[in-house]
Amino acid sequence: MSALASTAHQGDWHDANREAADVDATLVRAFRAGEVFAFESIYRLHHRYVEMLARRIIIDPHRAEDIAQEAFLRLVRQLLAHDGEIRVRAWLHRTTTNLAIDEHRRLRTMQHYHEQASPIEELQRALERYHEGHPERAAERREIRLLIVRVIEHLPERYRRILALRELEGMDYPRIAERMGLSISAVESLLFRARRRFTEVYDQISDEPGLPRRRRRRELPPAI
Repeated sequence: MSALASTAHQGDWHDANREAADVDATLVRAFRAGEVFAFESIYRLHHRYVEMLARRIIIDPHRAEDIAQEAFLRLVRQLLAHDGEIRVRAWLHRTTTNLAIDEHRRLRTMQHYHEQASPIEELQRALERYHEGHPERAAERREIRLLIVRVIEHLPERYRRILALRELEGMDYPRIAERMGLSISAVESLLFRARRRFTEVYDQISDEPGLPRRRRRRELPPAI
């Protein structure tokens, strides 16, 4: 390609960018003026780009779509809260990238934690090992199981409910999501926090001599 042709091509590209920016600016002004349908046009123009950007970081298409929706919700709030000039594509690019990176980190932390045994399952196995060959300690086993129930009772209602569904009733994530009216990702996040809080409360109240305590792990993730 000659230098002249290359310059012409770059000029066309910059012209197209300017036209897109002008369209965005017109739609932003209309939306701020109360024309709600103007935002639908912004959404149609940029949704595909935002979704594909999220999928470069988050492979799961459903999570990527959730991130895209969150980015547009934040754009609405931004446009309503501020009246200054905004470059829509650049703003969406930055916001979507940050959201996707945060979600990627959260998923890695949760995956690391879920690869370990659930605290209640671990306690049950510890009890079985602790009482092997000692049938006379059946009363102590019942006492420990009552302690588990006591710990659960100390937790917030949503933590109690999700632990009961998952740990006691053995429901899978889709059934829990349906029962609690949550997305599967929300179930994972809530269960993550509930298990961690269970561990903290159990360690606080299980000080009686001879009780099998959960093995403390240095790699437990920090509180969220």
